[in-house]
Amino acid sequence: MSAMLDCLKSVNYVHLVVLSGNLLALTGDLSIAWPSPILAKLNSTDNPLADYPTKDELSWVASISGFGSMVGILPFSFLPDLIGRKSCLLMIPIPHMISFGLAAFGKSIYLLYVARFFSGISIAACYLVLPMYIAEISENSNRGLMLVSYAIFSNFGSLLCYATGPYMSMLWFNMFILIFPVTFFISFLFIAPESPYYYARKKDYIKASKSIERLRSGKHYHNAELELKTICDELDNAQTGDILRTITRKYAIKGSLIAIMLTTFQQLSGYAVFMPYTQTIFLEVGSDIDSAVCSIMVGSISFFSSFVCPFVIDKKGRRFVLITSLLGIITSEIVFGIYYYLSDQNYNMNSFTWVPLACLLSYMLFFTFGLGPLPLTVSSEVLPVNIKFLVTTVASFLGSLSSTVCSKYYYVLNDSLGYFGTIWLFAGFCTVLLVFIVVILPETKGRSFTEILQELDR
Repeated sequence: MSAMLDCLKSVNYVHLVVLSGNLLALTGDLSIAWPSPILAKLNSTDNPLADYPTKDELSWVASISGFGSMVGILPFSFLPDLIGRKSCLLMIPIPHMISFGLAAFGKSIYLLYVARFFSGISIAACYLVLPMYIAEISENSNRGLMLVSYAIFSNFGSLLCYATGPYMSMLWFNMFILIFPVTFFISFLFIAPESPYYYARKKDYIKASKSIERLRSGKHYHNAELELKTICDELDNAQTGDILRTITRKYAIKGSLIAIMLTTFQQLSGYAVFMPYTQTIFLEVGSDIDSAVCSIMVGSISFFSSFVCPFVIDKKGRRFVLITSLLGIITSEIVFGIYYYLSDQNYNMNSFTWVPLACLLSYMLFFTFGLGPLPLTVSSEVLPVNIKFLVTTVASFLGSLSSTVCSKYYYVLNDSLGYFGTIWLFAGFCTVLLVFIVVILPETKGRSFTEILQELDR
């Protein structure tokens, strides 16, 4: 028993807190991928609902969480400073619990709409608050690793959904995934302290110092007073400067445009369709491999490639990684569209049924390599401190809006443009973003914040 306690004491306490917090990140991406196995069930003879849903109703199941996200962004843009980061994070899993509970026992398509709406609230709130909390409780030496772990857990959540959803009933699948937000709530309630930044903002320096001491409890020595002084200096710098005056400056306009373009076009790249419709896509193209297995392979490539990006961005730079990512995505989607086009023209594609799987695997590899994780990182580097949260909130709202439109009108786009036209439309959006990055985005690797703003001001 004493040996176990000694082992726990040797672990930096912040690692346990981040591990607990990342259960919420896992739940978020699990919920994003949730429609993939569920839409396949609703389209099958095992449909758990009282009536078979129409295409329009299925598109609402896939997209209505986006409306929840747009609603969730608004209150959680100011609640962290009002009631604290920890209190906000403990509120976030509650809509998830409601969502999974309704989906488990609901027999009406309208209950699924309500379930997905609640889930969207949690998804958006998590992406706003959890990275902020992780960044604030981490030290400079491990902040990058702690934030990377967020992306890794998120991708594992989608893989978990793809791996379990097709093989469980609607009831038991939702009861199974309900475990994760419940586990997060209980563990985070007892493990996690409030962010020292929140206490410092409220001028409660005693609690801020205790929070730091608790977070660094696994270290042999730590100067809590020195870290608290650094936090106070950062807050003083963040509060200086008029927001309206700042946002009209050239560097702020360009930085805001970069953040909005990256966040919005991240969804327009096809991600907003490929995640919820993964299994449906493989059912539609008639792959030789079981659609559920194809989805698991897509989730696996996304999960394992999430380990690659952190080691590359600090060596090659953000621009290189984003350009490489977009070139890979564009190529994958062009080939995918060609396959759809030739099939639509009644060419014999029996020897090429592996192409859709290869293209989606390639898409997820390149997406997770760059376009997936980097918009948040780049946005934090190109935005002035006093407008950063405002702009990222607006960018998140527009990203949720673009995601909702894409997923809702997926079937409409297919009917109007054909499957190949829809995929090529996504490739066109990626091409626009690629040109934007080449022309506008400066390299931020190894440069100070002042140097980045000076480059944007030219």
